[in-house]
Amino acid sequence: MAAMPTPLTFPGVDLKDHGHARRVRGRSVSFLRHPGQKVRTDPSGFTARVVLGVELHRLRPYGALIAAAGSWGVATAVAKYAVDGIGAFTTLFIEVGTAAAALWIAMLRIRPRRTVPLRHYLFLGLLEPVVAYGALDLGLQRTGAADAALLDGLQSAMVLVMGVVFIKEAVTRRSVAGVLVATVGAALLTGAHFTLSGSMGDALVLLGALGASASVIVVSRLAAEASALELTAYQFGFGFLFTIPTMAVVWGTGSEKVPDAGQLPYVAAAMAIGLVGFALGYLAYNYAVSHVAVGVAGMALNLIPLFGVLVAVLWLGEDLSTPKVIGGALILVGVFLFPYDADTESSKDSGNPAASEVAIPEETQL
Repeated sequence: MAAMPTPLTFPGVDLKDHGHARRVRGRSVSFLRHPGQKVRTDPSGFTARVVLGVELHRLRPYGALIAAAGSWGVATAVAKYAVDGIGAFTTLFIEVGTAAAALWIAMLRIRPRRTVPLRHYLFLGLLEPVVAYGALDLGLQRTGAADAALLDGLQSAMVLVMGVVFIKEAVTRRSVAGVLVATVGAALLTGAHFTLSGSMGDALVLLGALGASASVIVVSRLAAEASALELTAYQFGFGFLFTIPTMAVVWGTGSEKVPDAGQLPYVAAAMAIGLVGFALGYLAYNYAVSHVAVGVAGMALNLIPLFGVLVAVLWLGEDLSTPKVIGGALILVGVFLFPYDADTESSKDSGNPAASEVAIPEETQL
């Protein structure tokens, strides 16, 4: 009987196939399958390709953060149109319902096994979208848009502080400086001012920002056990269930009316936000949170008003004033100032010096 090929292992490499293509630090590499044959490689070229694959793999979470911020920024601009036509709570109900439906259709096709207790997902769905968006919508009815923009823009700072308090994440001077600069930029970009009235509306907006910030911490913990799809599907599934009794009260009291046929364009806009801004946006963001430091995930939230203003200028024809230009520049300065060497994957790899570079002998006997 022919001898079976011997599994081949190197530092940072796990090859247990009999010749088939295997994953090597995120890259697919083919090896000969017949025993007794030799595998010849070019160590320098192979190492360069693997290192390139590792670096591209590490950049994906940052691309997901930018995509999420961009989708939310666009959704913010489109939401103004929908809210003006059908009301804030009706818009939110349609958005969350559409997102939950799309995510659960994807879940049922994949049929993954649930890995996290339902009570954790229930808590996540309560934090966001219910508390985050519900408190924000209520607060906007009782305070000015400028105050709301300023309080909502504090989310990156809140995430940074919560990361230090609850999960003992390291913080540096560059982290604090980057958050402060970007927060000031967001305030200028959105036209916020620094004199808050201390009203109930301000308190509600602050509560919404706290809920959204806390959800980032919860996702960062749950992401170690569950996929981004599972997290997001259950998050919006429970979020939608929470909004049903709220809408029964809103529609029952006549605060807002059930949309009719003449309001279909507004309904379509809300559904588009639910699909792109909520389902895809949160899916990308929850994926990224599992791969980067919590502070980095919070820092990306400062990009939302930047994308929102760009859409408002290019699509809605709003004026681009000097304070907005300065604010946008400060956001970019803060984002680039923030340290990104503490992401989850790099911290995992730091204890393994061979994890980022694979060197294979020129000739290896299988």
